[in-house]
Amino acid sequence: MQLFDDQLKSQLVTNRNFLNGRSHYLTAFSRISTRLLLQERRRAYYLNRESLSVPPIMIISITNACNLNCLDCYANEQDRNRDEEMDLKTLRYLIADAKALGVGIIMLAGGEPLMKKGILDLVSEHPDMLFVMFTNGLLIRGRILEQMETLRNLIPVISLEGTKEQTDLRRGPGYYDKTIHIMDTLNKKKMLFGTSITVTRDNLNDVIRDEYLRNLETSGVRGLFLIEYVPCSGNLDLCLLPDQKERLIHKVKQIRKDYSMLPVVLPGNEDQYGGCLAAGRGFLHIASTGAVEACPFAPYSDVNVKDMHLIDALRSPLLSHIRQNHHLLEEGQGGCALYQNDAFIRDYEAKRTSHKCFSLV
Repeated sequence: MQLFDDQLKSQLVTNRNFLNGRSHYLTAFSRISTRLLLQERRRAYYLNRESLSVPPIMIISITNACNLNCLDCYANEQDRNRDEEMDLKTLRYLIADAKALGVGIIMLAGGEPLMKKGILDLVSEHPDMLFVMFTNGLLIRGRILEQMETLRNLIPVISLEGTKEQTDLRRGPGYYDKTIHIMDTLNKKKMLFGTSITVTRDNLNDVIRDEYLRNLETSGVRGLFLIEYVPCSGNLDLCLLPDQKERLIHKVKQIRKDYSMLPVVLPGNEDQYGGCLAAGRGFLHIASTGAVEACPFAPYSDVNVKDMHLIDALRSPLLSHIRQNHHLLEEGQGGCALYQNDAFIRDYEAKRTSHKCFSLV
């Protein structure tokens, strides 16, 4: 996956446009860049010596608790058991394991990750690693805000859904105005932050307009995460059409050139990387329960980090099967290649009927 690694380096190590107006982050990002290059060499070691794919990015859904109840939320649809969530001690070991193997970027998701007490303390323990936290932002105040302000290796990414009307429709009345107020506070403090937008058939035209993007840039947004809608609730009407996907790809190239924002599309155009990036080829997902999953949108698992070290979990039969056949997983509606190829997983399950190898959790 050298191409994927090269893309990460070009955006985070070589291109520093997103740090415009945030010069006090330069020292921290120099340290992070050095770590990213070291982590790339560590991943190459495991790939060459043990034929083991260690992902550059690990997504950890640290809790399913949330202070909102958003429409079509994939985390709500999965209905995880809150009693089985990883505690802070397990998360600490997990992050240390990931760092030792060569993972370079940790993405913290939920639920609402700021509802996990002590999570910012874990971030502070690894100043040379980059943490990206997807949050609704409503808890960024008081002591949490003060602690975030000291963390140069953390990028809070606040969720929007496009316009005020689109955002409040999905996240609740008044959410948009509260979020804009929080972003204004972060901008006045010259903090590095971003926003994530679930891109749908209905809001694409609005969120890729130059006027909308310039407003985000002016508000202080430096990381723009465009999350392609995945129909976990079964609603296919919001999936992007093929021509819309092409327009999105073209627009991202323009944003990289013309804006002081780093655009990231998830799951992204995986075809350019030879197929699905899940299961450790590009990224890996750890559920709040510790289940090791190929992708947040396809929650299949046969191992759990509560029972083993991460290096052993990466060797799981299911993850290995997905990595070995990634080229067979083509994108369809909803962006996520693995989610759209549910039969691929079901067929694998049928061939291993002698014992229960994994479950949908």
